[in-house]
Amino acid sequence: LFETDAAAWSAARVPDDFSFGEIEPDLDRIAPFLERAMGRVPRALEAGAKKLFCGPESFTPDLAPIVGPVPELANYYVAAGMNSIGILTGGGIGRVLAHQIVHGAVD
Repeated sequence: LFETDAAAWSAARVPDDFSFGEIEPDLDRIAPFLERAMGRVPRALEAGAKKLFCGPESFTPDLAPIVGPVPELANYYVAAGMNSIGILTGGGIGRVLAHQIVHGAVD
């Protein structure tokens, strides 16, 4: 689930050893989402859950991805901030980035 008004986590700095780490879930925050999900798929209540994973996502402040050249570094490009849709948008983002690298960035 994705909250429409998500809480920031460790905004100052992500711990160096946090790769695929977990955050303690805030059940009060996620309960409404889980209730709606169970309402849509009532059988899920019967199945139960073995694991409730809570981890950070890579959202940008304006929810748009960061794609293109990095102003501070010559010939360095980035494609980030796509959170879980990165796999879905990877082909298109890759094409845009390749075009920028070959033909120059479009303002």
